[in-house]
Amino acid sequence: NGHTIQPSKFHKFLGMIIDQDLNFKEHTSFAMAKGITYTMACNWMIKTTKGIHRQLMRRLYKGVVILKMLYAADVWCTGIIAKGKGKRGGGHRARGFTSQMARVQHMATIIITGGLHSLATTMLNSHANVLPIQQIVCK
Repeated sequence: NGHTIQPSKFHKFLGMIIDQDLNFKEHTSFAMAKGITYTMACNWMIKTTKGIHRQLMRRLYKGVVILKMLYAADVWCTGIIAKGKGKRGGGHRARGFTSQMARVQHMATIIITGGLHSLATTMLNSHANVLPIQQIVCK
């Protein structure tokens, strides 16, 4: 018919964004956006006068937000997280990805504990009874 099909740079397949180089850069940014969206949605549900209790936020974070962010992580995180190195740059992508996830977790633990933004992440994790994000990803 004379029609040429142009290849796309990435494709969404079974909820996972796969790109041509299989470095999953688009999917990691999509997962971070999804984590931030779900964390902020949970934040809107927690109000001091009306709303759910803060301990239920911990359950929502562990049962919904983490699972949504790490959907199919055994496929797209193996090369990035398992050895702590990316394909290029000696692990810069792995550190960048985990630091982005740590920011989402920091937002969630502030919501869970009702703490200040200036508190240390390790302190918030221990008070919220949440594992550090590096251990959650490796789990």
